Amino acid sequence: MKTDATSSLRSLLSGAFRGRQPLHRNLHILRKYVLRRDKRDPYLASYKLTYRCNLHCRQCPFHEMDAPDPSFSQVVDTLNRLHKSGVRMLIFEGGEPTLWRDGEHDIHSVIEQARRQFHLVGMTTNGTNTLDLDTDVTWVSIDGFSKTHDRLRGSETFDRIIENIAAAQHPRLFAHITLNRLNAPEAPELIRFLSERVKGVTVQFYYPYNHQHDLYLTQPARGELIGKLIALKEQGLPLLNSSAGLRAMGAAGWRCSDWLIANANPDGSISQGCYVKGRDDIDCSKCGFTPHAEISLAYQGKLDALQAGIEIFFAASDRERGYP
Repeated sequence: MKTDATSSLRSLLSGAFRGRQPLHRNLHILRKYVLRRDKRDPYLASYKLTYRCNLHCRQCPFHEMDAPDPSFSQVVDTLNRLHKSGVRMLIFEGGEPTLWRDGEHDIHSVIEQARRQFHLVGMTTNGTNTLDLDTDVTWVSIDGFSKTHDRLRGSETFDRIIENIAAAQHPRLFAHITLNRLNAPEAPELIRFLSERVKGVTVQFYYPYNHQHDLYLTQPARGELIGKLIALKEQGLPLLNSSAGLRAMGAAGWRCSDWLIANANPDGSISQGCYVKGRDDIDCSKCGFTPHAEISLAYQGKLDALQAGIEIFFAASDRERGYP
C-alpha cells in the first residue's frame, strides 16, 4: 500500500501539472488528502441545478421530484458553501441543467461563476440543447443505439443528440452510458460507435431507485459485461473508466470512501457521502456509481484509478485553460 501511495503521489505532482493554478490545486490535494488523512472534507460534488427535464428517462427518478429552481443568488450561495466545505471539482447535473434560468442569468452565468471558484467544472446533459458550454468537461448521456436509447429516454432524441455532438465545438466532450438490462447487449458496439464521435466514453451501472429492478443488471451479467469492457480498453478504445474501477463494480467488499463526494440539490441542501443518501434507500450490494469507485480507489492509492482521473479531469482541463 505504501508503494502504491508513493507512486500515486509522484504521479500527482508530476509534469502533467505545471503552471500556477495546477500547482495551487496540487498543494491543496497534498495538504488535504495526503498529509492530513484524518480530515474528511469532500473534494468532488455533483450539483443538481434543477429537477426539471425535457425527457422522462426510465432509469432516472429525479424528473419526478418536485422542487422550485433556485434563483441565481441561491445558486451562488450553494456554490460558496460547497467551496467552503472543501469541494474543488464540481459537476452540474439535473434534471436537465441547461434548462435552468433566472431572469438574465442562464446556465452560462452559472458556469462562469463556478469557474472562478473551482479547480474544474463539468456538466452532465442529455444533449438535446447546446453542447458549446464553457465547462472543462461535458458528458452527454447516451443509453443505447436509436431504438434502445429512445425507448429508455421516452422520446425520439437519439438522432438529434448525435447531430448536436457532431456540430459541437467543445474540446472535451464525452459520452456517458448508464448500463442496464436493456442496453447491455449492445454496449460494446455502442462504445465503438461513440469513440469515433467524442473524446472518450465513461460508464456506470443502473441503480434500482425506488426498488425498480426491471432494468437492474444481475451480478453475473454485470461481471460478464465488465470483462468485455476491460477488453475494449486493452484494444485501445477510449473507455475512460479505470480497469480497477470497473472490477470494483463486479466485486463485493471494495472500500468506498464516499465522504470524498458531496451532493447538492435544487433546494440548496447539501449532503456528504453516498449519491443515494437522502434520495432513496441505500443498498451497497447494488451500487453502480463508478465515480464513487474511481475517487475511492484513487484516494486509496490505486494508480490506474488515479491516472484515469488525471486524463479525464486534470490534464485535459489544464490544457484547455491554457496552463503549460
